[in-house]
Amino acid sequence: MKIRFAVVRPDLLKQVRAEVEGLLHAVNVGDMDGVDMSTKRLMGLTVYCTSIDLSEQEWRTFLDGIRVKNPEFESSYLLPGIMCAPLFPQLSVSGEYVLELPIYGDLQEENVNV
Repeated sequence: MKIRFAVVRPDLLKQVRAEVEGLLHAVNVGDMDGVDMSTKRLMGLTVYCTSIDLSEQEWRTFLDGIRVKNPEFESSYLLPGIMCAPLFPQLSVSGEYVLELPIYGDLQEENVNV
């Protein structure tokens, strides 16, 4: 498993937020088909956004760094950009967001704009 972090362009934020809500609902009710569909749609929405893929270990290290500063942090797929500045140093403006999305199997083979 890898985790893709994609900087969400402002023109996509509304669509990404709506799809993240669908993904969270699918996860909470155990709808794996819904999870897969939402994941594919999110990947499609952000395919041309600046992104980076982390290994599971790199992701855990990144989250540990966040939790040192904010022990109650819980990931909900859409992170304030400023939290991701270690991954994307160009993020410094409030209002920017980064999509954090686990990717498996065939989804790993899609093109990524790094």
